[in-house]
Amino acid sequence: MPALRPTSGRRYQERVGLAAQQVQRRLALLGALAALLVCHPARAGEGPKERAISTDEVVSWLDSEGDARADQGAGEQELTPLPPPRQRGFVVESGIGVLGQIGEMKHTSPVAPWFHLQVGYEPLRFLMVFVEGDLVLSNTSYAAPPPPQRTYGLWGVGAGLRGTVKPSDRVGLYLQASVGGAEVTGDVLSTYGYNDADEFNLYLAAELGAEWYQISPHWALAVHGGVRDYTATFKREFSNQPPLAWVSGLALRYTF
Repeated sequence: MPALRPTSGRRYQERVGLAAQQVQRRLALLGALAALLVCHPARAGEGPKERAISTDEVVSWLDSEGDARADQGAGEQELTPLPPPRQRGFVVESGIGVLGQIGEMKHTSPVAPWFHLQVGYEPLRFLMVFVEGDLVLSNTSYAAPPPPQRTYGLWGVGAGLRGTVKPSDRVGLYLQASVGGAEVTGDVLSTYGYNDADEFNLYLAAELGAEWYQISPHWALAVHGGVRDYTATFKREFSNQPPLAWVSGLALRYTF
């Protein structure tokens, strides 16, 4: 059997060494790839580190939020619609008050409740044309008997004009004058010398008043008072005193 050459043994060892080195390199490369794949998801899941907020930054943020809320509130207030302006239109006004006598009737009848109703139209902002009706419930408790005390009603209807000035948006002052007719129910007053009281007779009226307009453009409250001349209704036979009466009351107004 021939002997092996030394050179052949060395080549074989070199080849084995090279193969081993290649295997080691491939294993090292695979290990590096595996480590990279394992570490990459962990690094990807890590978010940016939170930074500590200083006290000055917190105070500045609160101030900016307060300014933003204030600006927002002011904007909402500006966007809130204003009440509609008070326009002229149809007016209904009802009131309750008292009527007292000034002439000879003050010795016959006391101060009595007075119920009043007006319906009008405003062709201009300062002018109203109206019709009115009223009712007074009274008695003859001040008259000396006989006869005994009796109760009567005084009713009337009329028409007139009202002029209004408004020193402010919430307050109005007015003066009105009206003319109409009135009569007493029954012949209660004929016994005391008022022979024409139960007939429909002329009356003249003048009143001053003040109106307080509410937030709603439709509603208003009023206080008013004036004088009425019941030309023949309260004209007593053989007396020269004028047949006058005074009125005063409160009213509620609605404008359509």
